[in-house]
Amino acid sequence: MLDMKISLKYGFFGWGMGGTSIAVDCADIPMSSADPTRPYTSLLINSNEIDLDKLPNLPNAKKLLLKGYGRGVGRDIVLGQKAFEDNKEMITQEVVSYFKDRDYIFISCGLGGGTGTGALLEAIRLLHTSGFAGRFGLLLTLPRRNEGRKVLSNALQRLQTLKRAMSGLGAIIVVDNEQLFQVGLAQEKPASVEEFMKSCNRHIAKLLHELNTVTSSYIPVGNYHFDASEWLNMLRSSGCLHIAKCVLPIKDIDVSSPVTYMDKIKQSVLNGELSTGYDLSDAASSAVSIVADQSYANELFTHAFVEEVQSFLQSTTPTLDENPVATYGADQPGLVTIYTVVSGLNFPNSVGKLALEAAELERLAEERSQKTDAIAAALAGFNKQAKKETTDLESLLFDDDSSPAPEPKAPKDPFDFLNELK
Repeated sequence: MLDMKISLKYGFFGWGMGGTSIAVDCADIPMSSADPTRPYTSLLINSNEIDLDKLPNLPNAKKLLLKGYGRGVGRDIVLGQKAFEDNKEMITQEVVSYFKDRDYIFISCGLGGGTGTGALLEAIRLLHTSGFAGRFGLLLTLPRRNEGRKVLSNALQRLQTLKRAMSGLGAIIVVDNEQLFQVGLAQEKPASVEEFMKSCNRHIAKLLHELNTVTSSYIPVGNYHFDASEWLNMLRSSGCLHIAKCVLPIKDIDVSSPVTYMDKIKQSVLNGELSTGYDLSDAASSAVSIVADQSYANELFTHAFVEEVQSFLQSTTPTLDENPVATYGADQPGLVTIYTVVSGLNFPNSVGKLALEAAELERLAEERSQKTDAIAAALAGFNKQAKKETTDLESLLFDDDSSPAPEPKAPKDPFDFLNELK
């Protein structure tokens, strides 16, 4: 069995419930099925002690509770930023110590909450000024469109800032929760929400690990190798990083008939694994790594096969000088896996959809605030009567306003009849 190796030692800087959940699963990824060694480390930071305690305890993952904010910040990004600032010295010491041997760090954050979204910009600033400049990027999850006005507003506020600062950041990997949710719905096997989110996080972790091993573990079949330095360059490049993966049975591929494989490869690139809707013509660089069953590699990787894949990439990312395709043989019986990575992209169009949804929610909220409250209006129109109405016989017989009002009588005792009993 092939001895698996990694190209880069990742560190995951997880923030808030969403960010720490992904980061801890990335730390839990083993090197391979035969090697249980966990090659990555994670620093898990949250303001909510209960959420932090729910995460599994791993030897290569460290939990940090933001002191003074153990009950959380209630989706308040201003409070989330303050929680960071109040604990900055502790966080800085931990980051410098814990990530000192890491080649590349992902700041992991679920956009929309309070802690991670609030602390995100400060976490970026911390890494940039603490010796990690040029060696970190962002791993961000977008909220679903039905998560409410507050969540969408929080996410969009941070995305606005990141868009302006994109040219100065490393790679941004966007995880679209709406896309993953819809894919999950299409699966036959039902799962609880917790199980589904766990599977999504494991999918992200596994994908990043696979890309990190393809560049170091396999022997090229051909003249080109997408190596560790090129992978690091893509992670260092600004803009969004789009990742696609396509797995095909080799028995279904006829190398002389591109229709048997190219349509599925094209769909994988357009749909992506984590998010979709990118304008791929904006790409700064791209690369394809194809890993096939070693027994079939030479037969599969003909000039015609590689040329078909490369031509598609050239048509999809036309502004690039080259579109490298690396081919490898490996121990994956009967299968071929195609990984496509495109860097330097703008945010996907799902961000625009979130903005439209947020604008509609704001409109509805404004409309609701201006709506007349019928109950309040009815109550406001009610005037309490100044005089209490009287229905006693004397008032009815002497209804002369000029007559002096009779002296009020003491209320009749309803039990007076008891005095007449002998």
